[in-house]
Amino acid sequence: MDIGIVMNTMRDPAGVPAHPVLFQALMVFTWVFHIAFVHLTLGAAGLSIYAFHKRAENPNWERLSIAMTKVAKVGVSLLIVLGVAPLLFTQVIYDPQWYASNVLSGRWTIAFIFTLIVAYCAWFVFYYANHEGAKRHIGLYAWVALGLFCLDGLIMHALSYQALLPDEWMRWYAPDGMLDTRGAALHAIQWPRYLFIMSLSVPAVGVYLIAYAHYFAVREDREPAYRSFAVALGRQIASWGFVLSVIPLLAWQFAHPIGSGLSRHPIGWLLVATVLALAVWVRRFPQRTHGYAPLSAGLGLLALLAVWREVIRVQLLRPFGYDITSYTVHADWPSTALFFATLLGVGGLVGGFYLTLLYRSGRVQGIYNAEPGVARLGSAAVGILGLWIAVFFIYGIWIWVRNSFL
Repeated sequence: MDIGIVMNTMRDPAGVPAHPVLFQALMVFTWVFHIAFVHLTLGAAGLSIYAFHKRAENPNWERLSIAMTKVAKVGVSLLIVLGVAPLLFTQVIYDPQWYASNVLSGRWTIAFIFTLIVAYCAWFVFYYANHEGAKRHIGLYAWVALGLFCLDGLIMHALSYQALLPDEWMRWYAPDGMLDTRGAALHAIQWPRYLFIMSLSVPAVGVYLIAYAHYFAVREDREPAYRSFAVALGRQIASWGFVLSVIPLLAWQFAHPIGSGLSRHPIGWLLVATVLALAVWVRRFPQRTHGYAPLSAGLGLLALLAVWREVIRVQLLRPFGYDITSYTVHADWPSTALFFATLLGVGGLVGGFYLTLLYRSGRVQGIYNAEPGVARLGSAAVGILGLWIAVFFIYGIWIWVRNSFL
């Protein structure tokens, strides 16, 4: 059996409504924001637990633990929401691989949902109980949540990695010629890849602390001593975090299949150089540099990682004759235009309003009164949302009338 023919046969016969490279670019782009909140959530959760156990040494630790507990709580919600888009784009152009991998490990796919629910509930208990003078035993809920978060990351890693090894699918599905339909195993784990991606949560919370201190510099309830504590801690965590991340990254570089050429690929080594450069830069971070600069550089690193993941996928699937550019295209310009209008109009304007409102209101102690510019942005957001809803229904009704009566 030619697995390449099988994969190409499993493609959606309806094809795609635009060039596949467009969906590939959107998949890479949206994954950056999803993984950014994955890293921030894991890093903030780990730091909040560490600070919780050190709160007796310094009041700043207790204050930081409470703050990072809130960050992790919100981060879980955002990583879930922002994970929908890259998953959908993956299913558009890599559906055969993703479907096969999920079926082969079906129990783990379902378990991911339940363990994530349990983890979030446990973290919320810790969030609710983590206040001044909190009992020490509540830290157990945080450890359970963090352990389950790491397990969920391992499940997602295995599902993604299994999708890159189609020549192993039949061996996993029918070992020794006997069908195994239980889906009870995670068949392939590339530990260097998993550990590297997870390790980036350490420098992620470090650069976040630097931005955190800068953001609250205008508020009187965030004293200079506390902000200096956050900046110093953030620089230390980020610099050492980047250095430690290089170890699994180098192991990943040499763990690629022989003959794939990936171990010598320039993008992989550019990623190594970028991580090292960020470690040095954050270590010598000058006080005059903007507090958001390391955070922005971290997003740049994740963008490079997203591109590298896609290069690996393309390289490993190419020998099987799977090429997304050969996907059948049935151009649907109205739906494509509506998609980008939604992305730019609703996502850009409405999302921009919410982000602006959150940013401005968070820097004010007490009640926030919106500036005229923010108020006008809010009115425009409501207007564009109403227009989008109207166009959505009009477009749908027009298609229904055309197909049913004309």
